[in-house]
Amino acid sequence: MTEIVITELRPADSERWSELWRLYLEFYETTLPPESYAEAWERLLKPDEAVRGFGARRGSPDAPLVGIAHYLFHAHGWMPQEVCYLQDLFVDPGLRSQGCGRALIERVAAAARERGCARLYWTTKEDNAVARRLYDRIARFNGFIRYDYEIG
Repeated sequence: MTEIVITELRPADSERWSELWRLYLEFYETTLPPESYAEAWERLLKPDEAVRGFGARRGSPDAPLVGIAHYLFHAHGWMPQEVCYLQDLFVDPGLRSQGCGRALIERVAAAARERGCARLYWTTKEDNAVARRLYDRIARFNGFIRYDYEIG
């Protein structure tokens, strides 16, 4: 099996990141205006921005992206340490079940440990069976269901 290399996102990754993020949003039945891609990309590349990202590559740190993860740290009302939210995780559909998703999660977990976070958590759709097989092996489902209340 080809080695999976996880790196921070780089300016040269813009086009491939955009392709992967578009596929991710399509999976979640979400569309965003074109300018949202440029804005999100700019935020991901700023070192002091709240949202951060990693990319998965096969074989070399210079290989094209095959997966992406976006995450952020935030305060928690029950504990003094921050927690880490894995907001987006996506692997090229043709390369799934080869360890990219797990490697991305493990890299985000390492960043959370380095920052002193109390936990790493994420959400997914109930019917996302492929991803849930991985999640059930490496994390604990706590029984919570997410609701979204539209503000505007």
